[in-house]
Amino acid sequence: IGAIIGVNIAARYYADPEVAALIVLAVTGILLAISHIIVRSFERVAEASRARSEFVSIISHQLRNPLSSIRWQLEILLRDANLDQKMRSYLESVNEYNNRMAKLVNDLLTVNRIESNRLVLAPSAFWMGNLVKKIVADNALFANASHITIDLEEKKNIPPVYADENHIRWAVENLRTNAIRYGSPRTSIAVRINTEKTNVRVDITNHGSPILRSDAVRIFEKFFRANNAQQKHVNGSGLGLFIAKAVVEASGGAIGFVSEQSGETTFWLTLPRVKKNE
Repeated sequence: IGAIIGVNIAARYYADPEVAALIVLAVTGILLAISHIIVRSFERVAEASRARSEFVSIISHQLRNPLSSIRWQLEILLRDANLDQKMRSYLESVNEYNNRMAKLVNDLLTVNRIESNRLVLAPSAFWMGNLVKKIVADNALFANASHITIDLEEKKNIPPVYADENHIRWAVENLRTNAIRYGSPRTSIAVRINTEKTNVRVDITNHGSPILRSDAVRIFEKFFRANNAQQKHVNGSGLGLFIAKAVVEASGGAIGFVSEQSGETTFWLTLPRVKKNE
């Protein structure tokens, strides 16, 4: 662009008027061509983005039905009391992989809704303490299998929060699952529920490998997996924290973490509390 401006100036001062006019017209034509190319490039990027979004949505929806069908059939087979133990073990492994694939499909659909501004939330008042207690109880076997204990500490008189309970349950469960996966065996996870001025805060602290500073700035990015996840060979898609952040922030809350060099890492989230006059 600088060269084109220079040509324009030179043409005006050193060329005949007619020649200068021709040069200016030629340069104008070049500028119009360049602007057209830039505009078309942006349009193609937008079209590609829309096509990618539609592709993910179509493929994900097409995969949900067969995965659900496989899950139902596996559950029927696993209910058979006369099933051979070896065969039961095989079926349980298949069921685990099927559930993992179904979760990935659901996560992709959620990401697609977030990126296309189609994430629909249904906020209502609910008690965060009750939600967290249920999550801890439902996943006690997972924690025990990892030789990790979970200590729940809830302050008195915690007010209800106003958010989409189902989506927040998913976000809290993701943080709790990560705390177990990345925690060291024979350690404990502390789950604390406190009240702030206008929010209710949940802290989930584990003890394991610290999150590197180079990873910290990207920890909530889509598809990003931190160095400690790769070292521990933990399965994951890198979508959980991205979705959790989007859901919490769309609910009027905030989410973040603090990771110490000692290996103590705390992920926290806040949600708006229900006002007394509501």
